Amino acid sequence: MFGFISDFFSGRSSAPQEAPKLAEAPKPGTTSIPYDPNLIAALEADHSKLVELYGKMWDEGFDKKNYVKLSRILGEFKSLFQGHLLKENVRFYVYLEQSLGGDKHTLAVVKEFRSDMNDIANAVIGFCKRYGKGQFTAAMELQFKKDYTAIGEALTRRVQSEERDLYSLYQA
Repeated sequence: MFGFISDFFSGRSSAPQEAPKLAEAPKPGTTSIPYDPNLIAALEADHSKLVELYGKMWDEGFDKKNYVKLSRILGEFKSLFQGHLLKENVRFYVYLEQSLGGDKHTLAVVKEFRSDMNDIANAVIGFCKRYGKGQFTAAMELQFKKDYTAIGEALTRRVQSEERDLYSLYQA
């Protein structure tokens, strides 16, 4: 039903990804975040898994009126989404802010991306909480369709812009 999100990822490999290797820890007493050559691949793998779970919400949960399963999938989606946000906020954005400190214009764009992601995150977490209870009324069923579409469109736009524009700034 919602091909816009799957269309974006149709060219991706669905082969399981090797677990990313951790970057070296910063030296004691420093606060800098080291470059991690595996971070972008890990973030993109998160995106792929989030898209998979997003599709399952509809196909295996809502469309079949299996609200218990939908609740489980929403919980898994929320957990992965929050982990992804932490990874981005702590390891990606902080690194970019460190490395772009001398480029005020690019740094301003990165900070705007970060702020926008916080707005999207609040909407996604609210969506997961609202519909993750396992029980639906008729009004909730109607609203779910609208909210599901809006969340999918927002996430698709965000993932596209991150992978196309923002991730290219992450360099050693």
